[in-house]
Amino acid sequence: MQRVLAGFFRNQGLLLAGAIAYYALLSAVPLLILVVIAFSRVVEPQELLALLARYLEWLVPSQSRAVLADVEGVLHERAALGALLVATMLFFSSLAFSVLEKAMGVIFSHRGRPRPVMPWCPFFFPTAWYSFSGSPSWR
Repeated sequence: MQRVLAGFFRNQGLLLAGAIAYYALLSAVPLLILVVIAFSRVVEPQELLALLARYLEWLVPSQSRAVLADVEGVLHERAALGALLVATMLFFSSLAFSVLEKAMGVIFSHRGRPRPVMPWCPFFFPTAWYSFSGSPSWR
């Protein structure tokens, strides 16, 4: 147990875990706001606000009105905020995945050199999936 803990602290495991959690939170908040904006295109905004008010009153009773006022402001400015939120989410999620990649490299460093990824793999697998799954867009 002592050897495991010493290795964890030597490899800065606590710092890497904190960085992953921090960047994941910073990318999850814009994602949640984008989900609310997307739902406002499907559901009437007043109906969506009433639903959110009910759940926010249960979740954060003392701050539900303040959060709901902020959500209402976001819905009024959804066209301007959409692109900014997408850019923010992509930036922080890329940071989260780079820290996650570093953490995985530290965890599996005993296995030696990783195999190189072929440059055609990111294109080939989705294309093969869509063509073999019978997606109507490829017919």
